[in-house]
Amino acid sequence: MPNTGYCTLEDLRKALNAADLPGDVSQDPAIAVKAITAQTEPVEKELKRHWYAQEGDQILTEATEIDIPTSPKTRNDEEDIPTASAFIVDEDGPVPKTSQGTYAKITLARRDAESLSALHVRQEDGTYEDWAASEGYSEGSWPPSGEDYYLRVNNGGWSRLYLDTTNLLKPEEDDEYVLDSFANAVYLEWSYGHEGIPENVRRAVAFRAAADLTESPSFSIPDNSEVYGAESKASELREQADELLEVYK
Repeated sequence: MPNTGYCTLEDLRKALNAADLPGDVSQDPAIAVKAITAQTEPVEKELKRHWYAQEGDQILTEATEIDIPTSPKTRNDEEDIPTASAFIVDEDGPVPKTSQGTYAKITLARRDAESLSALHVRQEDGTYEDWAASEGYSEGSWPPSGEDYYLRVNNGGWSRLYLDTTNLLKPEEDDEYVLDSFANAVYLEWSYGHEGIPENVRRAVAFRAAADLTESPSFSIPDNSEVYGAESKASELREQADELLEVYK
């Protein structure tokens, strides 16, 4: 398994030094690497974001034992098409909840969507058609201009997929749909990520890794009056990490 992380051993050393703790992570780099990698994935899941370094970024030169991400990630997700409130569902069954005209809006599981490689939408007979591969459908961009689907990413990275629901109407109908249920009606394959690893993210992962090391039985706390226990010091480090990540929430 690769030692993927959002910070370097030097970042961890600085975090330890800032907390007045021993900073010689070179004595046992395997433990330090494990601490960094163990905190990287939780940050991604917590913030629903993935960062990766650009070619030539300094962090790639600084990293030795840590594998810094250098490309977007991919996901395969099954999604519902949101439906309107039960109060307005008629005898013909559920109808899609739309915005921006006739588009259904699906919030994706990660921020910073980059591209769709497949967009499988359930058809009347229960099979799925890949809109991304079909010449019968077109991908657009914001603002919508009549295309069948498009991705929109706002300034905070929150990503949404918009589908034109007129493609799901029965022939010659304007309010009856071919699907009896819109649950799990979409299966998509897509990539996501933000180019460039922010300094705040590097420091936050380093602080959380330092907190783990502080609580590790193999990691010794210096014996002086300024340090008052591993638990207190680890708590302070995690609080600092949370403050650094607050801007991304």
